Amino acid sequence: SDMGLRYDLTLPLSRYYAANRNELPNPFKVIQTDRVYRAERPQKGRLREFVQCDIDILGDDSSLAEIELITATAAMLSKILSEVNMNGFTININDRRILRAMLEKMGFAADQLDSVCISFDKMDKIGADGVKAELTEKGFAAEAVQALDDFLRAGDFSLDTVAARVDDEALTADLRYVIAASEKVAGGRYGIAYAPSLVRGQGYYTGMVFEVTCPQFSGAVAGGGRYDNMVGKFIGQQVPA
Repeated sequence: SDMGLRYDLTLPLSRYYAANRNELPNPFKVIQTDRVYRAERPQKGRLREFVQCDIDILGDDSSLAEIELITATAAMLSKILSEVNMNGFTININDRRILRAMLEKMGFAADQLDSVCISFDKMDKIGADGVKAELTEKGFAAEAVQALDDFLRAGDFSLDTVAARVDDEALTADLRYVIAASEKVAGGRYGIAYAPSLVRGQGYYTGMVFEVTCPQFSGAVAGGGRYDNMVGKFIGQQVPA
């Protein structure tokens, strides 16, 4: 953990794009595979050194970028899993902006949302009771915690229900489009699901995120999301990615 080993492929790509953007096509599409390292306590299924395959699109702010990346990921996984007689994965999709808007409506403060999302993301592991206990332990307002608990216990996690709570159709329109288009491309060969609690751990994601689960694996086998603010840290202007 004292060494400066490469954490992922996304940050180096952003630095490369920032330094060479005038010579690169727009949008810039890249696939890269290489070793990366995580300074974490190794758990089952997780290694400090592993091979990561990245597919990125920089310079495209449309929802077509999400659809293309989800489709490419699904095509790759379909081929890999079929070769080892595994089938039936699901691509779970969410938008961090929608989740944050819903939590603010429930009464959580804007500067609390990252911490709330970390707890909410554990819903499938610790259940509603665990989420409520963790948020209460963190000292969040009891009314906000209760509002989230009521939502979790109601059991209706459809996009329509969340959209009604957010009351911002413009914010949910892109997510509806990506889910509908991805379902059409999938054609029943794999699942597409809306996952309102999906956050993903990387702090640089700004909007839509997705994660792929497969019954034969305990954790996600793929995942990603939009990181529109990262390149801007180097050049002072936002570049969608």
